[in-house]
Amino acid sequence: MQTRPSKAGIFSIFLSCCLTAFPAQGLETDGEQAVEYTADGDLRMHNEGNSRLVVINENVRVTQGTIEIIGDTATFEYDLTTSDLILMKVTVNGSPAHYQQQINAAGDLVEGESETIDYYVDVNSIVEFVGNAKFSQPGTTTNCVAIKYFIESELFETTGPCSGVLSNQTN
Repeated sequence: MQTRPSKAGIFSIFLSCCLTAFPAQGLETDGEQAVEYTADGDLRMHNEGNSRLVVINENVRVTQGTIEIIGDTATFEYDLTTSDLILMKVTVNGSPAHYQQQINAAGDLVEGESETIDYYVDVNSIVEFVGNAKFSQPGTTTNCVAIKYFIESELFETTGPCSGVLSNQTN
């Protein structure tokens, strides 16, 4: 007697194949995703010089792909000198503000927190943690006055005084 797989069984096999074929989005595609936000408070816009500022208040969450920044307020800064109003920077303030990003398909995270997080949204994405900054990536933790993280190269530089743990490095 031959048995046929159930619809649930076929769906499970299909889902397993899809999850294997399309791993979680990570570092490579984050910059290609839209920058999104949620907040419990209000939103205000105004122009200042060559910039349009969008200020969002109260329990703000900013995401782009696997990047997530959480804080009390966020300011989105757009360039008014271009016809496309290009997003240049997102500044999130908190007590503290938190950052995390998945850096590979294994689910390893880069995490950080500070009073202010400046996320420069461009080809050379940079995250600056300013004010009681803490930063960690697999095997490494750093506490400093300020930390600048270069997303694409996964390198960072600091402003001291600092303390932390540096482990073996990988390419």
